[in-house]
Amino acid sequence: MWIWIGIVLLVAVGIYVFFPGDKLILERNDEALSANYSAFQEINEQYRSDIFEVSLVARVVVSSAASPNPIRIFSSVNDQLILDCDANVDENTKFDTRYYKIDKAGTVTDSLYVAYQGYSEQFIDDFMVYTSEKDAYYNTWPLDCDTTRHQVVELNADLSWEDGRLEAKVKAVKASAKYFFFSTALKEGVWYRQVYFYADQKWYLLWQKTPGYTEVLDEDNARRYRNVVFRSGEVSFEIPKDVKLLHFHQQEKIKYYHVVGGGHGGFSAYNWRGLGFFETSIAGRVFEFMVPKLVVEKEKHNGYKPSLYTVSEPGSSTKLYHPAFYHSPNGFSFYAPEAKELFLIRIK
Repeated sequence: MWIWIGIVLLVAVGIYVFFPGDKLILERNDEALSANYSAFQEINEQYRSDIFEVSLVARVVVSSAASPNPIRIFSSVNDQLILDCDANVDENTKFDTRYYKIDKAGTVTDSLYVAYQGYSEQFIDDFMVYTSEKDAYYNTWPLDCDTTRHQVVELNADLSWEDGRLEAKVKAVKASAKYFFFSTALKEGVWYRQVYFYADQKWYLLWQKTPGYTEVLDEDNARRYRNVVFRSGEVSFEIPKDVKLLHFHQQEKIKYYHVVGGGHGGFSAYNWRGLGFFETSIAGRVFEFMVPKLVVEKEKHNGYKPSLYTVSEPGSSTKLYHPAFYHSPNGFSFYAPEAKELFLIRIK
């Protein structure tokens, strides 16, 4: 797949280098833009409005096939949201994470940088539980911004419990613990099942030796406690139902490329590139915005519904554009024009 993508990109670059850009522009549209759309703006840090405030709340450096959704939002306690952002800058930070806490007014109230040290952090209501194959601890940052470490109480750390006692305890935990989840750990070539649970205002960890790796079922996974409401980098060929494409103003007809991947190479296309004018609703108010360098394609295979792309330069390859918003019931919205950026939009 990567060989085909490389070939297509080399061809595109070669065409761009050896043929002037004007030769890749087949036609220009001299028709003036309608005054109805002259006030529309791009959604960025320069957006100005008497009604809306737009701010960049998160930006990541790297997005990749290994992390196609580098910015994530999930709901938390106290009617707040938490932003979960990959902090990858270089080899030393590729597993680090930065978190932002957003209150119900849309204000960033705190942030937390977590440098990877062999732990995986699990968000469970009031708690961040840090799990590993060696030990574990937790804090109450989601509740009160306190990052004080509290050690998890370990049970059967010496592996002295008999199987019957272990299974009875696991059954009791699943029946009565306020929170519980399973994890697997590999220590010195031996596999273990870890049972984390919260009871009597403490977090506990029960160790259980297993013959080999044991898959954790969804019903026992810590992920079930995290309600993710938005991910950057989500792709779709359909415009979201809460967004309307009002008008597409053609500027120039150009040649560009689609990189297909999957061993299928790519193909060229000829189409109009221009300005797209959209609207959505934020806190019950109409929010208008513009997207430059847009290409709108309509194909028979999807019922001639518009598919949106951006093309940076004539002769370059397309990027799928998905106008993705998350509208909070508290009256503000998030917008991710691409995987690496997240904007916060709220009423002034």
